[in-house]
Amino acid sequence: MEATFSRRQILFMLLLSLGISNHVFIIPHLIQAAGRDSWFSILLGYVALLGWSLILYLILKSMRATTFNDWLKERIGKFGCWLVCGVLVIYLLILGTLIIFDTTKNINIYLLPRTPNAVIVLTFVLISYSAARSGLKTIVYMSTVLLPIVWLLGIGISMLTMKSKDYSIIYPLLVEGIGPNLHGGVIVFGGSVELLVLLLLQHKMSKPISYGAMFVLLTLLVGLIAGPTLGSLSAFGPTEAGNMRFPAFEQWRLVMIGDYVSHVDFLAVFQLMAGSVTRSALLLHLLSELIIGRFPKFRQIVLGCFTALVSIPSLMQISDITMQEMVHRYFYQLSFIFGITMLAALYVCSFIPKRKGG
Repeated sequence: MEATFSRRQILFMLLLSLGISNHVFIIPHLIQAAGRDSWFSILLGYVALLGWSLILYLILKSMRATTFNDWLKERIGKFGCWLVCGVLVIYLLILGTLIIFDTTKNINIYLLPRTPNAVIVLTFVLISYSAARSGLKTIVYMSTVLLPIVWLLGIGISMLTMKSKDYSIIYPLLVEGIGPNLHGGVIVFGGSVELLVLLLLQHKMSKPISYGAMFVLLTLLVGLIAGPTLGSLSAFGPTEAGNMRFPAFEQWRLVMIGDYVSHVDFLAVFQLMAGSVTRSALLLHLLSELIIGRFPKFRQIVLGCFTALVSIPSLMQISDITMQEMVHRYFYQLSFIFGITMLAALYVCSFIPKRKGG
């Protein structure tokens, strides 16, 4: 019998997995797009996500305990199922590539500048692969242990840097017009459509997810964007924060405990690795689930192939500037379109009656 998990355990895993992207990697792109109005863009994105998440909940309600693959096959057949799953595989591959690239780049910039890039990438990938190979139970239990510690560190950095912040910097509002705010809202929305992974996880829950639980999850995930964004703007200003590669990480360098204790940014490394390993392991696990389904015989081979595939850009040492320009110009906009289109297509599928014998 397959292991099932409580809704709280799955939500802990998603907060750690999706939260690392919202809390660290999305923020420089958001500040570059909307500047001092970034916090207002977060509100715009949040309102749009509330409506989007309601449609997602209706689809999940239609699925109940059925796996995503079986639910699709019952309505649109095997070909339609493979088509939808193929699009999802491409999306998850892109997410996996970005998390490995950004995490290893962060480690290279701040911690191990003289260590060969291949050593950093292969070490991180091996850890993520090992967690994914152990199965969803390992990832879930790892998340439930790590998330409270990560959360406490986040609250700690917010309180310890309070004296270095000036929140009047976030005003006046709409100085640059509404355009940058809409662009920022698209980035917030595009970075949060990863909630689609619930489609691949609900059958693992002991009870189907409720909209209340989804609302709490979405609110917390958007809060993980708002907190470090406001912190970065108030600590460094919109111009300086927009020029930083990882403004959330830079806040740790402002911490002073007493007169003699500083350089506690090693705690940020714990936050980064906890979230990044969980995220990459979960993505690799879901990729293997989408392709293999009920045939575990070849799961490890497929998992190894996907792991190698998402590691290639990092091993090739593609220019960080080039990668970030591509992400800023294309990824969040395409993710925004993908999230709306995919959800609309699945919502239509939910009205298609089951096939006879399905």
